[in-house]
Amino acid sequence: MAVTLGRSGETPPVGTNIISATYTEECDTIDITNRSNSGGKKISSAGFVTKTWEIECHDATGLQASLDGTASGFSVTSITENISVDGAITFSVTLKEMA
Repeated sequence: MAVTLGRSGETPPVGTNIISATYTEECDTIDITNRSNSGGKKISSAGFVTKTWEIECHDATGLQASLDGTASGFSVTSITENISVDGAITFSVTLKEMA
């Protein structure tokens, strides 16, 4: 069963045992002001897009192993273990696109 998230239909690049997933795209601004286009004002443009997945799952090593087997362009940047008093142990895995 495929997971489709958001209005753009983004799906996690890997995954089994996914509890939840959040996808974000961020873009820094670049100052492109020069003498011919400024007219005394600062002009900015969009820079490179950074794509990030925050995935909560039961098996972080399985997720990382399945990520290594794909050519998705995403890399694991952090893994956090979540231990609750009376629940299952889950992991929060952050994936960033390294393009």
